[in-house]
Amino acid sequence: MKKIIFIPAKPPKYKKIKVAAYCRVSTLSKIQRESLEWQIDHYTNLIASNPDWIFAGVFYDVGKSGLRKEGRFRLKKMLEKASKGQIDYILVKSISRLSRDTLELLNIIRA
Repeated sequence: MKKIIFIPAKPPKYKKIKVAAYCRVSTLSKIQRESLEWQIDHYTNLIASNPDWIFAGVFYDVGKSGLRKEGRFRLKKMLEKASKGQIDYILVKSISRLSRDTLELLNIIRA
């Protein structure tokens, strides 16, 4: 009779995820500057307070349109870090913060 040896599967290793956030305001008005400050504080505290997350930064652009990536240097920097594996998860207030152009948004998400 053949002998069967049971080898249990190794449990997956617990890994904290690297989380970043992206904020953008399109004008330099006082209300939008205050909104940007609130968003930065909110995301910083949110990420830091989660024990399963590693703070990977809050990236923001000021006075930039959301239609194209052109000129939004901090968005590009964040996406470059994500493509290198330095960021696992990105938080945004709304998807329109990344882009209001549907095709460009899909390219950002798929990259």
